Amino acid sequence: MSKFFILIGNELRKIFVQKSFVVTLLVLFIPVLILGRWDFVEKQLGTSKEENWKSELIDQNKESEKTIAELGLGALSEQDKEQYEIYKYRIKHNISTVQQYSVLDFMKKGAAITNFIGILLIYFASSMMSKEHQWKTINFLLVKPSTRRTIFYTKFISLGILYFVFTFAILLYSFIIGSALNGMKFSTQPVLMYVNNKVIEQGILPSLLHDYFINFLPFLLFIAIAYFLSTILKSGSVSLLISIILFATSDVIASLLRAKSWSKYLPFMHTDLTVYIKGVNIENGMSIWFSIMMLILYTLLFLIIAGEVFKKRDVI
Repeated sequence: MSKFFILIGNELRKIFVQKSFVVTLLVLFIPVLILGRWDFVEKQLGTSKEENWKSELIDQNKESEKTIAELGLGALSEQDKEQYEIYKYRIKHNISTVQQYSVLDFMKKGAAITNFIGILLIYFASSMMSKEHQWKTINFLLVKPSTRRTIFYTKFISLGILYFVFTFAILLYSFIIGSALNGMKFSTQPVLMYVNNKVIEQGILPSLLHDYFINFLPFLLFIAIAYFLSTILKSGSVSLLISIILFATSDVIASLLRAKSWSKYLPFMHTDLTVYIKGVNIENGMSIWFSIMMLILYTLLFLIIAGEVFKKRDVI
């Protein structure tokens, strides 16, 4: 087992010394910096908003109440109903819509940047195995006492760890920029969520951790697909292209097939776990636990197939 962890450490060191890894860390800092600029501008307008937030919510809810009085609550769309109930809760409990501009508040905003991590991980997964063939280092790896399966799976695990490295980088960047903008101010308002037709409060820390790590399993699936294609095709460019197309169109594929009863068994129906935030099941009786199970099963399926191909293939 110790050799297994040593191999994972070796793979991570090989990634960390690459110029592409350093460039990636720099690239991730740019959107955080842009987000900080926007946050600074919004902060300058915060005083005028603070004075009027409650009256604005009351005025907006009056329009919804007029519709409800005439046609009933069912006349509102789910989105309008959610907004109406959250506004009511804010007014009743005096929870302002104006941001507190604290470090934690800015770090929560930075969670949106984690969507870029999927593309970056696909790039590393697509090139990891193909580069070994391209540089002829695969022959050196295979003469070591470690089995081919061990080599194959330690490479994949190192890619999974890379998700947490990039996520930590965004957290660190967000903390630094947030501290520079707002000082060491950590107080913030509760996050309001509309779950099962009622408004609930969620603490900022659980909400922040949820936003940063909700995409781990979906991204792991796309990493497995890219790694699978890179192993089978031995071409980083082709596997990268196919994986990026699948990553970009997964939501479209899901929306087109959602009406089919058998669609819940397809992997792309489960790549957006944020649909379960509201605490309800979506079409076809799906639940977050079913989606997690399907993501794990498909990830293992791609890995096992590619691992067996790698084990039996002749390396020249």
